[in-house]
Formats: sequence, structure tokens, C-alpha cells
Amino acid sequence: MPPSFFDPLRGKDRAILRRQMKGRRFDPSLVLGAARRCSFGLPSVLLCGPLRKGRPFPTTFWLACPHLMKLCGRQEAEGGVALLDRLLEEKPALWTAWNLLHARIRLSLLSPAERAFLSSRRPALWNSLRRGGAGGIDLRRGGGAKCLHLQAASWLALGFHPGEEILRELLIPLECSSPDINGCLLFAGEDESAEKGS
Repeated sequence: MPPSFFDPLRGKDRAILRRQMKGRRFDPSLVLGAARRCSFGLPSVLLCGPLRKGRPFPTTFWLACPHLMKLCGRQEAEGGVALLDRLLEEKPALWTAWNLLHARIRLSLLSPAERAFLSSRRPALWNSLRRGGAGGIDLRRGGGAKCLHLQAASWLALGFHPGEEILRELLIPLECSSPDINGCLLFAGEDESAEKGS
């Protein structure tokens, strides 16, 4: 069960997510809820379960907002990840704590039975879940920022980030002016027809 401050999907959320994720590789069965909604009430960051078909799924917070996806992609192309990597080098203890927090969140999303089974019967898988940082970042191998999408999703979901100042400067504007710009709005009857087709 996701922590209570994460919002379960409701109403037309699944149909909206299908529009937001169009053309992207994403498994909707992983979604536990909306970790953040934009000011229009639409899911902008998703909370995802830590296992997919019995294998680790390391991305706890998945960016759903098309506006933020484009913005992160543009900023990545202009060197945004390098800015976060430099911060990591300046504040290694803070960066380690951030990634360990992600491991704890990931483990908290498992049921007690799953934790007991994995720790006793699947130690390699268990270690992968408990040692991986945000998005599965491996701190034993340097553990860089990986990508802006991942870091932005984590920041927006949790409300803080070691590189928050950098993210605030890079991700302007944080929201689009209207959800129809990025295709997040549904048309009359679209949610019903999408449900029947799935």
C-alpha cells in the first residue's frame, strides 16, 4: 500500500495516463497512485511498485506530465545532469542519504510477506531493492544523477531534493498554462471507450 500522502488513481486518471504515456514504454500495472498532481488536478508524478513480474522495478517515482517530460529532455540535452553530478561531488553525504531514502521507500512498498520471502529466498533480488538508490542508482559504482526526469519526479513527489535549487532553476515553468496544450485533456466519451478497448 502506498503511504497515505499518495493519492490513489480516481475517475478518469487511467484514461488521462494513457494519453500522457502515449508513445512511451510504460507498464500501467506498476502504478500505485499519483504522487503529485498539477494545479489542474491531473497526475504529474506517479508512485510505482518496486516489482514488475517478479523483477526489481527501481523507478519509484515516474514523471507523467508531458510538459515536464519535454522540459527535462531539453535541459538534459543542455547539460542539466552534469549540474546535478557536480552537486553530488560537493555533497556526497547528502547525496548518499537521498539515495538511501529511496531504498527505504521502495522497501516500504513491499508487503511484510514479500519482504520476508525476498530476504530469505531471493537474496540477490532483495539486495538489488535495498541497495539501489533513486531509479536504481548504484552508489557502489559512483551513482551519478542518471537523468533529470528521475530527479525531477523524486523532487516533486517528496517535496525536497539535495539539488532543489538547481532543479528550480532548470524546470521553468514547472507547469504548462493549459492541459490541452500537451494532450492531457480527454474528450467527451473518450475515457469510456478507452476502458472498453483495454
